[in-house]
Amino acid sequence: MTRAALYLAVMCSACVAADDSSVTVTSQEMISLNGTSLTGVTFLGTTPSGGALNSSTLLGVSTSGNAQTGAAITTGPSTAPPWTGAALVGSTWSAVSTNNVMVKLRVDSAQVGSAPNTELWAYGVSYQTTSGWQPLCGLDAANQPIKAVTVGGAWGAVTGDTASYATNANRFTLACRTKTVAKCLELGYKPYKGYIGQMVACVRMLRADYCGTGVAHTVDGTSLNIYDNVGIQLDTAAWAPEAEWTASGARCVNSNNALRYEMVRAKDPGCTKPQQSATCGTTFANGALIIDELAN
Repeated sequence: MTRAALYLAVMCSACVAADDSSVTVTSQEMISLNGTSLTGVTFLGTTPSGGALNSSTLLGVSTSGNAQTGAAITTGPSTAPPWTGAALVGSTWSAVSTNNVMVKLRVDSAQVGSAPNTELWAYGVSYQTTSGWQPLCGLDAANQPIKAVTVGGAWGAVTGDTASYATNANRFTLACRTKTVAKCLELGYKPYKGYIGQMVACVRMLRADYCGTGVAHTVDGTSLNIYDNVGIQLDTAAWAPEAEWTASGARCVNSNNALRYEMVRAKDPGCTKPQQSATCGTTFANGALIIDELAN
């Protein structure tokens, strides 16, 4: 089997910080603590060839790797997450960073997902440096490696817009748990189940990317109540609607209620896309995929 060149689509900030809190479930709806980091991958140190990885991101990983035995392996079908099952532990994969350095990845551990995400396995992944293997997603408060989930396709599909997404048969994304992309998958917006638009809208919504340009207008830890047009998340909280969301950003914002850029940044996003409306966030009839609400 011919190995394809690996490009791991992992968008991230320069470092892993505690910038996205864990989501909290209340009854059927999801009260989500939003954040700005897409996937939360960090790189510290150098590769075996000496290339510095500091402040760089990965541009994508491909669908081919090597099992622990050395045999060639590929990712799963488009109807499931790219990685599933414990048999992947010990496998290695290659990637290229934004500064053109080849990066070797290794799967160190596997954890089956819990309901309702039993098919969404989480993996401990390391990358190789001259000083040894380093955890790809950093360490949690208990000093344990943060695991990542996988999703087909790549982020940053549009130049300058890190939150743009495109399907890609040859690439997949590793998203660190508690970061934005992983949260949206765990909320139920999975492209392999037909919810590409909702997944991208969710990422725009969590990051308050009103203009659909990849620029976040929020701070980490803001509580949101979210619900959607397909009934995955339901509205059972009597909070004030903020905006209606599509894969292109906010379709409108509610003129009667507080907005995140007013509450936490006091900075207008500077785009005309979020049209002010007193009824915004009350219906999906105009094309919204997700509606978010802020606590009164």
